[in-house]
Amino acid sequence: MDNISKLIADKKGYDDLVGELAELKGTDLNSLLLEVFRKRAMKLSPTELLKHFQQNRFAAHSTVDTIAFKEFEIRCLKLTASRGFTPITLSPLTVFGTCSSVGFVDQNNVMTALRGTEVVSDATNVFALLIAKECKNQKNTSVMKYAAAHRHVRTQGLINPAFTPHFSIFCLATGGSDRGSFSFELEQLVEHIDIHFAILENELRKEKLILKIYFKDENKTFRQAVADTLKNLNKSIRIEIENQPDTGDYYKLIRFKFFIDRDGNEMNLSDGGFVDWTQKLIPNKKHRLLTSGIGTELVHKVAYNQI
Repeated sequence: MDNISKLIADKKGYDDLVGELAELKGTDLNSLLLEVFRKRAMKLSPTELLKHFQQNRFAAHSTVDTIAFKEFEIRCLKLTASRGFTPITLSPLTVFGTCSSVGFVDQNNVMTALRGTEVVSDATNVFALLIAKECKNQKNTSVMKYAAAHRHVRTQGLINPAFTPHFSIFCLATGGSDRGSFSFELEQLVEHIDIHFAILENELRKEKLILKIYFKDENKTFRQAVADTLKNLNKSIRIEIENQPDTGDYYKLIRFKFFIDRDGNEMNLSDGGFVDWTQKLIPNKKHRLLTSGIGTELVHKVAYNQI
């Protein structure tokens, strides 16, 4: 129990209030909370409602040019569809624990909802569930590729004015079985990188873009294979390679990021890498999953000089 929860519990005379509530069955807790919020809503006046709307940072609308931004998202979807990805429209909600149960995400950074759900904070985690479901239920062994332009909500405090509590990310996920010799990993890694570059260079000055590769593993064979593969990338991509040992980051084996150089300051626009989420969900240690995301709202604001 955190300090705030403990203070509230002590004030009400329930030493283990949070612990007892946490032990309730999901349906019982859901019914209890639904009634609590129903009663709270009944007490809310119209003037209080407007005040909350004005003050709540999660309710503020985006400042992007809506039509131009939607056209940008359509370009992203069409590009990935031409590369064999299936564009899908995700629900604003996903099942409770989608991010925290398979990754290193604190549930406090997710907008938890009722009825066993949470607001999507990372669409790639939802893709992992979708791919795992197809693999398990349909014994699907083919390579599955999905893309979505999705608005995410995250609850952590923000300092940089360029970042907002809700924002759009263009997300990609590729899942499939290990083929040996890192052939699957290399093929899909290059495809994701190539898509990121194609999207970014269409919106921004490509000479300002920087691709950084972070090795998360000491495997020399894989490092050499990546080095050989990078030689076949678009020659105009500026590439930097660094070591980044896994110290809690959920990416495995390798991670990539695209930055833009803005007068000597680098701004991160996109990233991706391999994760072990489907290996845990199916479970199958031979399954591979590559996820990546482009901060399309951030890219749009940079392109339109909004930040």
